[in-house]
Amino acid sequence: MRYKMIILILVLVAIPQISFAEEPNVTIVFSSETNDIPPEVYKLDALISHFSEKIDILRDTEVSKESFSGTTHLFYFGANPGTIPESTRERINQLDSPLYGIGYNVNQLDIFNKLETTAKQGVSKFYQARTDHFLTFESADSILTVDGPTSIVHASSMHNDKKQAVIVQTDDHFYSGIHNLLNRSSLLVADSLFDFFKVESSNEHLGYLRLEDINPSTDPKLLEEVGNYLLDRDVPILLAVITVYAEPGSEQLVHYTDRPELLDVIQSLEKRGASVISHGYTHQYRSSETGEGFEFWDVENNQPVLVPSNETPPLLKKREAFSNNREYTEYVTTLLEGETAYMQSKLTNSIHKLVSLDLKPLGFEAPHYTMSHSGYALTSNYFSNIFGQVQFSNENWEVMGSTPYIAKPSLLHGMTLYPETIGYVRTDLPRPVDEMRRARDELMIVRDSMIGGFYHPYLGTEHLSDLVNMMESTPGFRWLDLREQNEWVRTENVSITATDGELTLQDDRSRVMSQLSLYAPTSFLERALLVLALITFVAVLTFLLYTLYLRGQRKKRLFKERG
Repeated sequence: MRYKMIILILVLVAIPQISFAEEPNVTIVFSSETNDIPPEVYKLDALISHFSEKIDILRDTEVSKESFSGTTHLFYFGANPGTIPESTRERINQLDSPLYGIGYNVNQLDIFNKLETTAKQGVSKFYQARTDHFLTFESADSILTVDGPTSIVHASSMHNDKKQAVIVQTDDHFYSGIHNLLNRSSLLVADSLFDFFKVESSNEHLGYLRLEDINPSTDPKLLEEVGNYLLDRDVPILLAVITVYAEPGSEQLVHYTDRPELLDVIQSLEKRGASVISHGYTHQYRSSETGEGFEFWDVENNQPVLVPSNETPPLLKKREAFSNNREYTEYVTTLLEGETAYMQSKLTNSIHKLVSLDLKPLGFEAPHYTMSHSGYALTSNYFSNIFGQVQFSNENWEVMGSTPYIAKPSLLHGMTLYPETIGYVRTDLPRPVDEMRRARDELMIVRDSMIGGFYHPYLGTEHLSDLVNMMESTPGFRWLDLREQNEWVRTENVSITATDGELTLQDDRSRVMSQLSLYAPTSFLERALLVLALITFVAVLTFLLYTLYLRGQRKKRLFKERG
């Protein structure tokens, strides 16, 4: 027996042990002239979240002795030229972890003190060393070129056929002179993170195709034609479904119960393998048309939605109007109570209505990709994922963007971002798919990038063959099937989960009430008509009862007289 135990121990020791790398613990330190976290820093956080969800963001004035405790990878982002606080410089210099510097002020740090940076304007041409690929982006950029001792040049800008380094590496440390991360050139930074974190690529490019803005006004025949064509080609499509259609300039709402033929098409496509995602309740605000208007952002005032569409919203004051952060925070918290009530109603009704229609939503897409940062936090209670782009600014809806790969940005509070990266088929262009192909080709410089786009069903199948062929021609391409991603959607009473391709629904609502909710009035006009109908019904019923009462009294009098 003793010999058997010894042999067993020797065998176990001899078997190679599998070691799992721990998730990096990342800290981002930024210098900025603004009080809020710059959108570029939120974009950096989003890019990093592909490699780690353990990310702390600190202003350079907030760094303390404990700030870098447990930090395995440090980023410094200089949004503007300035002086890094001395105590912060000392703590960064003492940290024995890989450092990635971006933008201004990095030569104040010991690791980069021999680098010289030079500002360049109007740069659109770049070269990536890893792929030996030259790129010309549509938008020109402002960058910082680098001179000084480096071991590896990952990317260069091109000027008069000469290369000037912009992303460099020395030992385990990196620097990027590409600092406007909201521009397309940030793809070079995104790819360099694989080398910074020393992560191997999967050599795979996931892709998805979303059928956009499906609502009760959608042509059922065109949707059926487009959906079946894609499913016949084994494309696991996404159906971005808007729950209710609001006619522009009126209170009239159209529901799927008013369009049974269309509802049958959507249900049939889902049964064949399509995945439904919620694309808002009405995809509009105030008097705008469904699909054209914004729902979770007040675009007229460029601020979060603070009141229902039939009320006049207060204008949100800037932080500079308050003497301290505490007063500003209290002010914002009070105002955002209106946003919370509005969004909870919209998100809950969207999910409940879809489920009552025998559909199982499995994700979310914000209308026009716009939503406040507090709105993302609220949405994360209902959905495990979100499609499209992220609004990185909490003050301007136009400051948005996406990551080139699947990510979990801190702004999304745990939601997985499936990015839209190649746009959509634009029929105003002579060759609509070519623009998407150009975007796809740029994405090829980023390892594991996602090929995500959308298509409007009203176009029919004219451009579908070219689009699908283009996407499937991507090296290492594989279609994303949302049902295989273990996602969930939930409210207090309803939950939908996907496990290994199977959808599970739990609905704790009353079956009768959930079906009645499909026919409940939602617009002011419908409610007014219902109230009028109820008043009329009560009046008629009262008249009938009173008439019967009078007849009864008359009969009594007749009996008494005869008696």
